[in-house]
Amino acid sequence: MSEVSVFTTLGLPSVSIAPSVRGLQFSEDGQAMLLTKYAVYILTPDAGVNVELSSVMKQALDFKSPSRSPQPLGWLRTIAEFDRSLVHQWPIDCQDWGSVCLGSLDPSLQALALSPTNLTSNAGCLLALLNSNLELTIWGATRNFLTGEWAQLQDVTAVLKEAAAKVSSSALLQTLQTQSTCIEWTPQPDWGLTPAPSCDASLLVVGNRAGSVTFLRYDGAAGQMFVVNRATVSDRWVCHLAWSPWECQDGTCEAMLACAAVNGSVTILNVRQTLSVRTSDSRLSSDHELALSILPHGEFACEADGRAVTGMKWTPVHGRTPILIIHKIGTVSLWSAPSSQSRWSGRKEFALRTQKRCAGSSALFPASGICYVPNRDLAIVSLSDGSFHVVHKLSVEPTLDSPTSEAASSGVLSAASRSVFLHSEAERMTAQDVDWINGMTAYDGYSTFMWTYEASRPTDFSYKHDAKHVSTMVVAQMWDENSDERVIQTLTERVGRTKFGSVKAPIGHLRSIFLLLREPPRIARLHRRILDVLRDLPVGDTMPSYVIPQYGGDRGNKLSGEFVKSLSTHLFGWDSILCLRVRYAVAAFCQDYAVAPDIKQRFTEVASHLSRNIRAYFLLTVIRHLSAVGTLLNESDVYFARRTVLLAVTLGGFAELVQEAEALSRQFPRAPNSGNQDGQDHLDELCPACHASIPLQDAESAVCVNGHVWARCCATALLLTTPNVRTCVGCTRKAFLAAPTSEGAPVHDSGWLPNSARGSCVLRDLLEATRRCPFCGNNFVTLV
Repeated sequence: MSEVSVFTTLGLPSVSIAPSVRGLQFSEDGQAMLLTKYAVYILTPDAGVNVELSSVMKQALDFKSPSRSPQPLGWLRTIAEFDRSLVHQWPIDCQDWGSVCLGSLDPSLQALALSPTNLTSNAGCLLALLNSNLELTIWGATRNFLTGEWAQLQDVTAVLKEAAAKVSSSALLQTLQTQSTCIEWTPQPDWGLTPAPSCDASLLVVGNRAGSVTFLRYDGAAGQMFVVNRATVSDRWVCHLAWSPWECQDGTCEAMLACAAVNGSVTILNVRQTLSVRTSDSRLSSDHELALSILPHGEFACEADGRAVTGMKWTPVHGRTPILIIHKIGTVSLWSAPSSQSRWSGRKEFALRTQKRCAGSSALFPASGICYVPNRDLAIVSLSDGSFHVVHKLSVEPTLDSPTSEAASSGVLSAASRSVFLHSEAERMTAQDVDWINGMTAYDGYSTFMWTYEASRPTDFSYKHDAKHVSTMVVAQMWDENSDERVIQTLTERVGRTKFGSVKAPIGHLRSIFLLLREPPRIARLHRRILDVLRDLPVGDTMPSYVIPQYGGDRGNKLSGEFVKSLSTHLFGWDSILCLRVRYAVAAFCQDYAVAPDIKQRFTEVASHLSRNIRAYFLLTVIRHLSAVGTLLNESDVYFARRTVLLAVTLGGFAELVQEAEALSRQFPRAPNSGNQDGQDHLDELCPACHASIPLQDAESAVCVNGHVWARCCATALLLTTPNVRTCVGCTRKAFLAAPTSEGAPVHDSGWLPNSARGSCVLRDLLEATRRCPFCGNNFVTLV
């Protein structure tokens, strides 16, 4: 067996939880979430991140071979810490023995679920945490999702308790329906609409002790979860949930929900959502309504056999129905719904074989991870004893027998993970030492995997207190493949087929590419092919044609809400602009990592060209929206509008942009009598240091006649003279913090804005709409 390439071996002081296929997973914001007994480690790879670099941790193995010692992968770390306090005392609600929860004796975390991105006020993900007292809470980042605090936002158990009281009068049944046992959060469906609607259609599904599942949705405006529907699936506890990908057509999306009960049965539910779009009375934006229906599928993926499910996961396979992988002790089962497109359907079961790695090896351990590798059609299941088990030809003719030409076999992967363990530990390990894997996931969807283990010697019965427990996180390439060709193939797919419905932040969407392009020699070899992809791949119309109808309402809170919604939809809902942002992120990344000056210059030129196109579309979108509400603009709004027109005209090279900018400017033939407190009647700003006039010539930065240099807000192009700003984690552009958008909000609530901008409702709405970076699409963080 050849040595594996190890990118990370990072020790984390933590007490491991029981093995779980959901204990380690990636969010759509590109962060790895590791569930431990008392905290969730939130780890962000440094590839593509350009802020907080002083906090990056790096630790990797040295195999004493240049070809096997890649550049270490750095990580930014923060935690969501469980304080072990219990809010709900179940004996107070019900004294029946059936409601007893022994997890309250030693409170700890039990499960986590990650929401899609763009749900929070800072366009991030939410984290659902389930503790051993069967309480469910929602967590989110406050200011800095990379290294800052993650705080509890809501006690969802209180919502479930209130909903249970409405459907049952039995104290026992109410308590059992409130006691959550498993959770799963669905992805966002791709409705196939252009632009993609800015509505949240994801669902948090919660299984409980009453044998039912509850569907909840997040209300972004209120910052609260609310119950949408519920369904009964068994008369036993529901212990595992798995959600298949959405399939959408004509405003309707469908998916399958697998619900495993403690008796070993797995029930399949068909879940359908219907989207209704209605143009609002003011015509500026559209209202969206979602209808949810739940129907039983009609058959079981597994019958009740008394053997508990330890993990299950759906695998999307191109050209056929998704496959459900179910692990029970000693076996792995596959189930697929009947379909004319599938080579097989129904249920298949395979008995796992013990991979002899150490004294503790056995096929009778629970699953710690399930992954699917599309380009090899492999399903990989890791067990807690450290072994890996591979199902070959998953979509065609599943088998555990490895073809002779297959480099990724159960024996090879199990030996590779053992090799990493032996090299990682400071002390000399023997066959008596076991590397218990508690969580495993795919890092790039190909040959690189990520897992956590804790070293143990089962024959040693001495007590090990919590402070001495250390989990080791590993990122390693498990088999050899042509990495250069993979970079080009993956880049072509990610750039050319990006859809809003499946979008992630670029640091997550491009994770597999960034991992390999961190090596300057690879960029030097591939730069011509990468540039060809970035330049020549057609992405459709980069200036989408659409018309914003004239606003038909009055000025007020409704205008602000609809203006923000429409702006956000058109700024971030078009696939062609999303592809431009992804291409720009790749060009900027290669520009940073290239060493040769001529190669660096070529990527700089491409990045500059792409950012110029993105800015042109951004200005065009703002101008179209300003034209739609032109009759309602106040003096501060007009000042901002005239600056936007000037930027559009001076950018040049975009005839449509210039034409619409000039049409808007004709609505304001001259500057109004100055109503701003800077005492200006033109578009220049005053240098905060020397009060010299600074003309609006560049949207990125400004220089006064005395040489003082100032950055500009990437959303408003105003001078940044305050620490109250947001910073993009990718391209490091900055923007003002979003200000209150309600009508009549006091000026001091937005005191960090320049005096000329505080009275502009349009400007404040624009800051609210740009929750993500409008250039590279990554999230903002507040650093001070």
